[in-house]
Amino acid sequence: MPNPWLAIPADDYLGHMASPEVGQHQALNRILRDVLVRVRPSSVLALGCSTGNGLEHTDPSVTTRVVGVDVNPVYLARLRQRFPRPAFTLETHSADLAAYEFEPGAFDLVHAALVFEYVEWPRLLGRVAPALRAEGVLSVVLQVPSSSSPAVTPTAFTSLRSLESIFRFVVPDVLVAEAAARGLAVESRRTEPLPSGKAFEVLRFAKRG
Repeated sequence: MPNPWLAIPADDYLGHMASPEVGQHQALNRILRDVLVRVRPSSVLALGCSTGNGLEHTDPSVTTRVVGVDVNPVYLARLRQRFPRPAFTLETHSADLAAYEFEPGAFDLVHAALVFEYVEWPRLLGRVAPALRAEGVLSVVLQVPSSSSPAVTPTAFTSLRSLESIFRFVVPDVLVAEAAARGLAVESRRTEPLPSGKAFEVLRFAKRG
């Protein structure tokens, strides 16, 4: 079955995420900005990076390498258009995360915002952990179930409705336990309410040993 993400135009995705009914674009931008400031990574791996929301906060005096992975090559082309001559090394890879070969021990920060809901996340977690350097950080943003809104909020951008067939909520406590089994200790965890009435669970893990 074709991946629904490949059929969603970049403008539809951006319009949906920034719409008043959703309001997730702004929150995700702020979350990535905050983790970049907090972690101060020299190397970053952004999973499901789309068009690079939040990467404009990269400080090239701190971060010298950013790698973005997304299944949709059109999103990555838009990302490169946004950063035509970045002051840091920018690499993009169009790949299904289930098949992507992670570079071992290469990253100080791996950021996965609204990614685990669309993949076989325990398997992905087991492959991501070795990509972190010692004391490296895994930053995860999960969508919290809402009693008043469906997983994919209806908007004028109807192409997003196709994601309902592959979206699965991730239980944060289960993620914390699975991460611990892979040497990733939870450093911080908070719930961030959204204007739409939904919420994010924002977690940060550190690789020990």
